Amino acid sequence: MEILDYPSLGFVSATLCVIAFVGFACKLGSRPRETSHIPPIIPQAIPFVGHLIEIVKHGFGYLEHLGAKHKHRIFTLQILGKDVHVVNSPDLIMAVQKTPRIYDFSVFATTMLPRLFDLDKEAMKLASTNVDHPGGSWNFIVETSRIFHRCLSPGPSLEKMERAALTAILGHLDELASKPDGVVLDLFAWLRTMMTVSSTEALYGPQNPFTKRPELEQALWDWERDLTRLLLAPAPALLARKGYRARSRLINAMNDYLERRGHETGSDLTKARYQAGLTYGLSVPNIARFELGSIMGVLINSTPTLFWMLAHIYSDAQLLTDVRMELSLRRTNQTTAQDGKNNKRTIDTTTFRQVSPLLLSIYQETLRFHTHNSSSRMVTQDTILAKQYRLQAGSIIQLPGGAIHALPSIWGADAHEFQPRRFLASSTPHADKMKLRPAAFRSFGGGVSLCPGRHFAATEICAAAAMLVSRFEMVAVDARGERVEWRLPAMQVGRITSSIPLPKGDVRVRVSARKEGGEWRWEFGFGGSD
Repeated sequence: MEILDYPSLGFVSATLCVIAFVGFACKLGSRPRETSHIPPIIPQAIPFVGHLIEIVKHGFGYLEHLGAKHKHRIFTLQILGKDVHVVNSPDLIMAVQKTPRIYDFSVFATTMLPRLFDLDKEAMKLASTNVDHPGGSWNFIVETSRIFHRCLSPGPSLEKMERAALTAILGHLDELASKPDGVVLDLFAWLRTMMTVSSTEALYGPQNPFTKRPELEQALWDWERDLTRLLLAPAPALLARKGYRARSRLINAMNDYLERRGHETGSDLTKARYQAGLTYGLSVPNIARFELGSIMGVLINSTPTLFWMLAHIYSDAQLLTDVRMELSLRRTNQTTAQDGKNNKRTIDTTTFRQVSPLLLSIYQETLRFHTHNSSSRMVTQDTILAKQYRLQAGSIIQLPGGAIHALPSIWGADAHEFQPRRFLASSTPHADKMKLRPAAFRSFGGGVSLCPGRHFAATEICAAAAMLVSRFEMVAVDARGERVEWRLPAMQVGRITSSIPLPKGDVRVRVSARKEGGEWRWEFGFGGSD
């Protein structure tokens, strides 16, 4: 049994390393270190805290920089008196993932969750009891993990969530199409609103607090922006005031939703999580606090992923033409009137992998190219990794996705370039290596932290991209609304709480409905369940 792959933790696993540095350096203390056969130690400019400062400043791109510079399969950073081993080899990553009892993920939860969700001591006692003994009595975290996997695996529960999300997306796009002259907007801000509504509709149903209280969208992203300070600051109410207050508003809204029995018309996931909370003795306010994890899991990375995917497609004229051609050959056209009015076009959401290989390749390459996450493990006993590297109990392991995604030995000499056709079976000589070494693709984590929400994310993001590309023209514009050349923005690489970095600055675009003749009503298709 995989003991902890809570999706909110998977998506914010980049924060775990910093939490480990602060919490476990004090909790476990230091001990004499056996120096023979340990991974190479990388020096730091400031003893004790130099590497930590760089991680806070640059996010986990700093680990990628060190990996590219020193080219070790695994190396050691000494931070706050602890050894942090950074793994840059897919083979070693697989070795770590195969032995979760030695390289433990669950231990980080007891350190991170109280500050992340503002849990009280009673809630943490209930959540952490027996979390690392899945063979014995169950606990809330373990049961929650099982619920996520059950409800987000292919099947009726997932299909219900996908239908709700895509129905909400279609409503946003229909409204956009109704503007005869198009509209100028900040692309990320507009996508953020659309994805916030669609994803929370999938979770919470007709009583969704995010549709009843639109200001919660800003609260969510204010909380996300301040997560690092909430996790690390000694007085978060003062030093992370905006995020602290935003989190309180989110918790109050979710508590009100649950008190009003809104979950009874929500997703199977929301219903099951609520019932599990009651079963394990959590109060409704604490269940509401844990619910922030679901919101974080479905939103924090899906929005920037869709943004970068669209930016890459629309900024490349030939790629845009090719994607549209692929989609036009796969969609269903139904003519219902001789005058060309009320005709229907349907994009089937159940067959992307089979019939839209280019779109799927762009999605996968977007994840590969833009991922800057890092999964964390605690070494629970003295051990030797891969019969070569001696690791001491209490040391920390980091598995940085961005560093693995930039390895030329796996991805080719163009690993540092965005290649939209990289994942097409016929386009890369490295396809066999990728199949043999699945640990080389780290966007959704791996092992015990493999994100169960990956199926929902792929459907929601790819379907939204397919509908936007099929229906709309999108050109870059300046502050006056004049058309300019597409330029991809820089990434906010310093935000260590997001696996996919947000764009830096506004990206203004003019969006208008394509002129294709006749009047078409667009729909998402759901296979045989329409």
